[in-house]
Amino acid sequence: MKSFKRKIAKKRIKRIKAQSPPIKDINNIIDKIDSGDIYMPKGNDKIQFAKEIALKNAKFQNQTNTQYSTPTRGDYDTLERIETSQIPNATSRMLSRKFGAPEDYVELHVYNLNGQLLQSINEFQDYDIPSVNNTDGKINNFIVNPVDVLTNLNYSAGQYKLILNIQKKQILNSFRRIFTVKEISPSRQELRISYNDNKEVRTQLGVFISRIEESPFFRDFVLNFGDNNNELGINIALNNKRPEILIKLFEPLDSSIKVGRKFRITTEITDPVSMDIDLGEPETVDTSIQLQGPNYNVDTRLLNSIPSQYKTFDTSLEYSLTSSYQHLLSQLENSEVPNIQYDLIRQVTDTSSLDVAYHFENFVHFGSATERLKNFKYKLELVELYDSQIANINTIPGATSQSAAVLENKNIVQDKKTNLLKGFDGYEQFLYFTSGSQYSWPKTTTTTPHILANITSSQAKIWLGSENESSTYYGGQLLSSSLFDRQNPHALIQLIPKHVADNDDNNQGLLFTNMVGHHFDQIWTHIHHITQQKNPHHTDGVSKNMVYLALKSLGVETFDQFENANLIEYILGEGSQGSAFYDTPVSQSLVTASNAGSLPKEDITKNVWKRLYHNAPYLLKTKGTERGIHALMNCYGLPSTILNIKEYGGPVKDKSGYKTFSYDKYSHALTGDSGTTTGHFIKTPWSPHSEFSSAKTVEFRIKPYRSTEQYHLFGLSGSNATATLQPHLVLTPYTGNDISSSGDSTQYGKIDLYMNSALVASTSNFPVYNGGFWNIHLGTLGTQGSSANIQFGAYQTNFLKNTTKHTATIIQGQGSRALTFGDPFYGGGNGGADFAYLGGFPSNPSAAYNLIDTLRYSGSLQEARYHFGELLSDKILTQHALEPFMYAGNTLSSSFNNVVLRLPLGSNNILHLNSGSYHPNQHTTYYTDSNITSGFTSPIFKSSVEKHHLVTPDSVGASMSSEKVRLDGGDIDDNIVSSIIKSETSVLDRQPQDYEDLGIFFSPQHEINEDIVYTLGGFRLDDYIGSPLKTEQSASSYQDLKTIRDEYFQKYKNNQRYSFWDYTKLIQYIDHTLFKIIEQHVPAKANLKTGLLIEPHYLERNKFPIQTPTTEEFKTMLSDSHQTFFMGLSPSPTSSGFLGQHTASIAISTKDGVILDGPQFGAQAPINPVETIGIPFGYKHYQSSVLLGNALKGRPSSIYFRSLQLGKETDY
Repeated sequence: MKSFKRKIAKKRIKRIKAQSPPIKDINNIIDKIDSGDIYMPKGNDKIQFAKEIALKNAKFQNQTNTQYSTPTRGDYDTLERIETSQIPNATSRMLSRKFGAPEDYVELHVYNLNGQLLQSINEFQDYDIPSVNNTDGKINNFIVNPVDVLTNLNYSAGQYKLILNIQKKQILNSFRRIFTVKEISPSRQELRISYNDNKEVRTQLGVFISRIEESPFFRDFVLNFGDNNNELGINIALNNKRPEILIKLFEPLDSSIKVGRKFRITTEITDPVSMDIDLGEPETVDTSIQLQGPNYNVDTRLLNSIPSQYKTFDTSLEYSLTSSYQHLLSQLENSEVPNIQYDLIRQVTDTSSLDVAYHFENFVHFGSATERLKNFKYKLELVELYDSQIANINTIPGATSQSAAVLENKNIVQDKKTNLLKGFDGYEQFLYFTSGSQYSWPKTTTTTPHILANITSSQAKIWLGSENESSTYYGGQLLSSSLFDRQNPHALIQLIPKHVADNDDNNQGLLFTNMVGHHFDQIWTHIHHITQQKNPHHTDGVSKNMVYLALKSLGVETFDQFENANLIEYILGEGSQGSAFYDTPVSQSLVTASNAGSLPKEDITKNVWKRLYHNAPYLLKTKGTERGIHALMNCYGLPSTILNIKEYGGPVKDKSGYKTFSYDKYSHALTGDSGTTTGHFIKTPWSPHSEFSSAKTVEFRIKPYRSTEQYHLFGLSGSNATATLQPHLVLTPYTGNDISSSGDSTQYGKIDLYMNSALVASTSNFPVYNGGFWNIHLGTLGTQGSSANIQFGAYQTNFLKNTTKHTATIIQGQGSRALTFGDPFYGGGNGGADFAYLGGFPSNPSAAYNLIDTLRYSGSLQEARYHFGELLSDKILTQHALEPFMYAGNTLSSSFNNVVLRLPLGSNNILHLNSGSYHPNQHTTYYTDSNITSGFTSPIFKSSVEKHHLVTPDSVGASMSSEKVRLDGGDIDDNIVSSIIKSETSVLDRQPQDYEDLGIFFSPQHEINEDIVYTLGGFRLDDYIGSPLKTEQSASSYQDLKTIRDEYFQKYKNNQRYSFWDYTKLIQYIDHTLFKIIEQHVPAKANLKTGLLIEPHYLERNKFPIQTPTTEEFKTMLSDSHQTFFMGLSPSPTSSGFLGQHTASIAISTKDGVILDGPQFGAQAPINPVETIGIPFGYKHYQSSVLLGNALKGRPSSIYFRSLQLGKETDY
C-alpha cells in the first residue's frame, strides 16, 4: 500500500510482512565496521550502511528458511528526487496528496537485475483501489501486487525491478511529448525549449508558471522523456517573443539526452517507488514423451492381429540344423537397413563408353572391394580352423569325450565360430550363405544346407582369383575388385599422395584407411538409398527395409500377413528341418513350380509394400473410388476377376433394361485354326431326340481372327439325299469402304446362311472382327403343320451395357425342316440331320458341300449350346449377350428341360475336351461323350477377361449393383401442365432407396447366385415372395419361392451339396491384410463388409408368418366374427343406360347380432359399365386419383361418367 506523501520512509506493500532488521543486528555490524571486520567504502553513512547489511542478512535468512511454494514478492523503496541534505538551510515538512484526478496516472517500468529496461507502460492500471468514502472520489493509497503484475506481463521466473512513477500531467492532459530540447548549456543544467506555437499551450504554460511562482513553498516539476528518463526541474520562464521556454534543472541533464529530444512536463504526486521481485527459479519443462494410457477406442477391425502361440526366447531360436541357426543369428545380429542386392549390376546404356559396371558399386564407395574380399577369405580360414578343431575334439573316444574339460573346450571353439558368423556384415552374409549367384562363394551342394567350397580347392581358387598377372589364378573376383578400386574416384585411399601410397612401408596405414572407408560405406549406403526412394524399379528402387517407413510417411498404413511365421521361414525362407521349402502342414502336399526353394516370407510381404509405395500417388489420388480399390488389389497380385466390388441399392433398371451387376470375368476359349486339323473344331450328334418339338436353337460364341477368307461357323450334315437342305452359317468379311470411322472396314463382316452351296440370307455388316466375343445363334420356331422361319444372327454387349444385334430370317417348309432341324410331328417323326459341326466343315464328296467343305475357321470358340424345344426369344438372347455364360431359356425350367448340350470350351476354366456336356439335366445323357469329338489332338485354350453384366433378380431390400447412377426423365402424366396440380412424376419417386453398404468380400453364395442366374435367367423375385393371399401371409415359408428353388436344385443328382469347406480353404491363401488396407481406402460413411461372407443365396429366404389379430373376446377375423363386412349394392340404371348414384347397405355383424347397421351412402363405380359413344347429356368424365392395391401409378378411367346434377366433384 502506497501512501501519497512527498517525503516517506521505507514501507512494505500491503499483505507483505515487514522485515525491519533488529537494532542489535545493526549495532553488531557497526561494531564490526569499527573493528575492521567489515569493510565500508568511503563516503557512506555508517548507520545507513549497517542497516542495509542487516536487512540483506535478514532477507537471506528468510529465504533459506522458506520453502519456495510461491515466489518471493520483495520490498519497495521510495526514490527521493531531492534530498534535504543537499539544500543548505532548507526546512521540510510532509504534504499529503491524493490520487484520482483525470490527469493523474501511473507509469510502470520493468528492469532486470543488470539494469536493462525490459518493458514500459505509460498508463499502468493493474492496481486495486480500496473503497472510497470521500465525495471527490480521490484516494490516498492503492494496492499493487507485483507478482501478479509480472505474471500478467508473461514473466514467469527470475528476478526483476519494478519502478512506479506516480505523476500528474501538466500543460495538456495528454501523453504527447510537445516540447523539444533546442539548446543545452555547458553545465547541462539550463535548457532552451521550443514548442509549437499554440494559444492553448501558451495559456496553460502561463497558468503553470504562475502556480509555481505563487506557491508558498518550493514546487518542482519533472521533464518526462519516456523510458523512465525523468529530469527534475526547479525553475521555468516563458519567452514572450517566440515559442520558447527556459528551464533550470536541479541536477545536470543526463548525457544520453541530446538536442532534439522530446518530452512532456509533469509533476510527481509522490516519489517514485522501486520494488525488487524474485519470482523464483523457472519450472523445469518435461520434454520427455508422455506415456499414453489405454486407448479404449481402438478399431479392432483395422488393428486386430492373429496371435501366435506363446514362445520363449530360446524356443523361438531352437532349430535342429546348426547351419540354419547360424544363418538366422547372423541375420538378426547384423540386419542391414537398407537391404542391398549384392549381385545387381547396373545397366550401361552407352556401350561405346569406357564405363564398366561392377556389382561392388552397390555397397563399396569409400573403402576397398579387394580388402573386403581378402578379409572374408581370412574369416573363412578361421571358420575352417574352428571346424577342424571341433572335428578333432569329436574324435576323442570313450568317457573322456564327456569330461568337463573336453566339453568346455568344444564350447569355446563353437562360441568362437558362432561369434564370427554373427559378426558378418551384409556382404559377408551374402558370400557365405547365398547359393546360385556367380558373385557368392562357390558351394559344393545345390540344396540346403549349402556347404562352402574349401579355400584350398580349385573351385574356390578359380572363383577368388588373383589381381597379380603372374599368378596361375589371375582373374576371378579379386581382379574385378582390383579394377573397380582403381576406377573408384570416391575411395579414401585416392586422397593419399601417390608417393606415400607406393611406399610399401605405409601398407598398414593404407589398410587402416580402407578400414575407415569400410565404416563410412555403411553410412553412405543409407544416404544413397534415400535418393532411391523415388526410383520405381522393383529391385534397384527403395530398399525393402525402408519401404514401411516410406509408406507411413505418406499416410499409408501397412500390415504383415506373416507376422506370426517362424523366423526360419520368415527371414530365410527355409523349413525347420533344412528343407528349401516351407514346412508342409500334416496331411497336405506342397505344390510348387520352383526348384530354387521358397522365398523368405519377409521378402513376400515387403515386395507387396514396394508395389504399394511405387503406386502410392495413384492410390492416394483415387482413394475412396472403385479404381483405387482395384489398384490396391492389383498391388497384392489379386485380379479384379476374383474379388468384386459390390454396391447396394440403385435403380431398378439400368440402360440395359435390366438390373445388372457388372464385373470382370476370367475365362478361356478353345483357340486354333480348323484348316490345320481334320477341318472342324467340334463335331456332335444331332438327330436322336425325337421327343422334343421341332423348335430348336443353336447358340455359341466366336472371336474370329481377321481374314479375307470366309469362315465356316456352323452347319448340319445328313445323308446325301438331304444335303441340299442343310443350313450352314458362314462368316464373310466386308471388303468395301470404311463405314463409321477411318480404317474400320477391316473390322466388319456379315453372317451368311448357305443351303446347297447357295447364299439364301444374310445379316447386315457389323464389327465382328472388333476383338470381342459375339454370340451367334441359329434356330427355328418349328410351327407344327406349317412353314416356319429360320432365324440366325449375332449379339454383343459392350462395357456400357449397350447391346448390338444383327439378325436375318428365311422361311423353310415343314417337310424340309423335318429333314434338317427335325420334327417329331411330321411324317411319323423325323430327327433331322445326323451331325452338327462348329468351326469348320470336313471334306464331303456331295456337290451340295462343294463351297462349304473348303472353308475353315480361325479364332476362338466358346459356350456351344443346343436348346431343343424352344426358339430363344430376343429378350433371352439379349440377356445372354449381357451375361454370356447364361444358358437359361424362355422359362424358368427351360435350361433343365431343353438344354441337351452345353460345351463350355474353356469358359469354366477346364482346359480339356474330355469332360463331355455340362447340360443342367445330368440325370439324362443326351449325347455320349465319345460321340462329341474335336479336330484338335492337342487343343489350345487362350485366356481372356471380359466385362459381364449379371442380370440380377428384382428383389425386396438391398440388392447388389455396380452402377448407382440414376437418370431422371421427368415424365408428365397426360402431358398436363398445371400450376396447381403436380403432374410431373420423377423416376426417383418410384425407385428403391440407396444403401451405404459396400461389399468387398469372398462369398460362396455369390458363386451360387451366379449359377442361379445362369440356370434360371433374369426373373422378378418379388413375384414369388409378395403374394397378398391370406394363406401365404400366415405360412412359415414362401411356397412360390420353393417352386423355383426346386426348379434350380433338380439338376443336382443324389442330393449333391456345395462344398463350402473347399471354397474357404482356397481363399485362405489370399493375403488377408489386403482387407485391412481396403478399410482405409473406402469412404468413411460406407458400411464395409470384407473378408469371407456367408449369407443366404437368392432362393433362400426366411419368412416369419403373420399372426392373425384377435379381439378382446379372443375371436379371430374369420367368418361371422367381429368386423366382418356385408355390403349389398343396388345399382339404379338411368333412362340413358348409364349408372348414376348407388346405394350401399353396409352392416358389421357378429354371431350374436348386428353391431352397426343402417344405410350408408357413397359413390361407387359400376362393375360392368354400359358402353356408349361420346359423353351423355348431363354427365362428365369421372376421374379418381385413388389407386387400389399396391399400384404405384395409374391413369384415370375415361369410360366412367357421373351426373353433373349431383353437384361438383369436390362435394364428394
